[in-house]
Amino acid sequence: MTTPVAATVTGISEANGLNNSGAVVGQEDTVFPFVWNPQQPNGTTGTATQLPLLFTGGAPGTGRAVSINSAGDICGSSEGLDANGNAVTRAVRWIGGAVQDLGTLIPDPFNPGFFLGDSRAIDINDAGQIVGASDTVVGSEHAFLFDPALQVMRDLGSLALVPPNPGRATSINGTGDVVGVSAALDAAGNSVERAFVLAAGALFPSDLGTLIPDQANPGNFLGNSAAFGINDNGRIIGTSDDGVSSAGTQLTGAVRFFTAGAPVPLLPVHSDGFDVGPANDVVGSFNQPAQGFSFNTATGMVDLTALVATTGTDVVMGTGVNASGQITAQAEIGGSSVGILITV
Repeated sequence: MTTPVAATVTGISEANGLNNSGAVVGQEDTVFPFVWNPQQPNGTTGTATQLPLLFTGGAPGTGRAVSINSAGDICGSSEGLDANGNAVTRAVRWIGGAVQDLGTLIPDPFNPGFFLGDSRAIDINDAGQIVGASDTVVGSEHAFLFDPALQVMRDLGSLALVPPNPGRATSINGTGDVVGVSAALDAAGNSVERAFVLAAGALFPSDLGTLIPDQANPGNFLGNSAAFGINDNGRIIGTSDDGVSSAGTQLTGAVRFFTAGAPVPLLPVHSDGFDVGPANDVVGSFNQPAQGFSFNTATGMVDLTALVATTGTDVVMGTGVNASGQITAQAEIGGSSVGILITV
């Protein structure tokens, strides 16, 4: 069955992720971050609660909740003000209903303990470590890791050493391994975007390659890729360029990445993998226009619209999956984009 994660006035909402108890986080009315808590663990009915935003000086602000861990700690972003009164967007975490500004990678030289620029949090693990992207002093957005014990962001650098070299961290597992996407140079010196992994304790990220081998440079790759999820089994999923169609359109494929060796395709269609759950279930989108899917090597691919089987509901993207197999997704219902929770 399906359960809308938030009953909103406009019917517009996002379901961006969930934890193993089935609590869902997202955004409603394109403005408010929320958490939806089931009445019982992994239940199909519950209550949505709006989360507080950073202080904006009285001006309307927006926020987005994107990830929640087993303890119910949440990360995302909120509009706010820096120490100089400038409007900013900041990575935040919500603990016990309170919101905390995580700062950026640019300390404010005139206001010790404060920061300049923008940031956004994308994932949180059960240890409370948070990853995302932040402005830097060199003018590029870099991936960061926020350690709750140290209360400070660490710049995770980039696969490309020379600015502009933007990147973002998209997922962190329970052991602290981080994946994401970063600017890089291929073997011929062309600028590309590549999926990366930074193992816990490592100093530098590693390029995870693409589905297109570089025949002129064995062991290297052509094109772009991005990693969006890593689970506690070390399984990494994402998307990669996969050649060009007969019409000249760039094709992409949902892939599994490896810390050594070439990635392998998960689906033989235009597709993207967005999350991988504790049981190695993968969710994402396939086809054009987009359709949501779930995938497991034991059961193959399932079209989420067919799984929901509700007239007028078209599931366009799977965004998260938990240990019980519950899936957060985006659906088109009555002309509105609505976040849903799918419980099989």
